[in-house]
Amino acid sequence: MEVLQQWLIEQREKRKLTIQQLAQNLNKPVSYIHDIEQGQHILEIVEFLRYCHALDVDHNIAIEVIQDELQKQS
Repeated sequence: MEVLQQWLIEQREKRKLTIQQLAQNLNKPVSYIHDIEQGQHILEIVEFLRYCHALDVDHNIAIEVIQDELQKQS
């Protein structure tokens, strides 16, 4: 979902985290973050929660952003 990808990138950049730093926070390879940000890997719910925690963001905000976008599209 492009909205979620863009939001996650914005949150990472807002916190001045590099892809390498976020990967290290998640104990994942850099390719994992890259694939998520490029839409080549879709996050499962547990991964999504861990990702938000690593960014120190409230996952509920991400869900609201997605809901808002879905409402605009309908």
